[in-house]
Amino acid sequence: MLCRCFALLVIPALCFSVSGCEVNNFYDSATGGDVSTTDSTGSDTTSGDGDGDGDGDGDGDGDGDGDGDACGGDTPLVVLETNLGTMVAQLDRVNAPITVNNFLNYVQDDYYANVIFHRVIDDFVIQTGGYDTDYNAKSPQYPAIPLETSAELLHVDGALSMARTSDPNSAQAQFFVCDGPQSFLDGEYAAFGVLISGFDVLANIAAVPTDSGDTPLEQVILENVYCTVEIP
Repeated sequence: MLCRCFALLVIPALCFSVSGCEVNNFYDSATGGDVSTTDSTGSDTTSGDGDGDGDGDGDGDGDGDGDGDACGGDTPLVVLETNLGTMVAQLDRVNAPITVNNFLNYVQDDYYANVIFHRVIDDFVIQTGGYDTDYNAKSPQYPAIPLETSAELLHVDGALSMARTSDPNSAQAQFFVCDGPQSFLDGEYAAFGVLISGFDVLANIAAVPTDSGDTPLEQVILENVYCTVEIP
């Protein structure tokens, strides 16, 4: 039986490997992170020159090259295309500049093309950014970022937030979308945007059948993420 393991923040989850099951530390194997349903502990270490774009260009728009494209501005829009439909989120660079710039670095690098939602819990979160469709761990290209929270960015229904390990300063590429409000995560995880359309898609993903480790029995795939100036 196929057995590979992702460990949650506190207890092991999702297990499949070839013979038996070797529990791997989720952060060590994927350099990713996780969000706990019971433990509220927050986000990342530092990165680059402080503008969060990972390359020290200093432009602060998060696109890595200062080109002023659709990923610029205070409230960029991002499209999340999945095999179950499309969601659109508005990010908040004013209240979460480091987190937004870090996320957009990965967006513009096509890092999120064809990654799976590896953790899905109805009425809690859908989480992605750690594994490809062959269940290979993704390797984040940028350093972890410091936990960045704001009273203006709460874990409301449809909030985007960074996953992490038990180290508050460990977030890199993995993120989750809240299925319903999750106020106990406020101040502990780095929310950085919110859905403005596609709540039906969020609900459909959150409701898919999963195994005992919260992994969908049939893959839910984040096919593409990109910035836009208009809602599709």
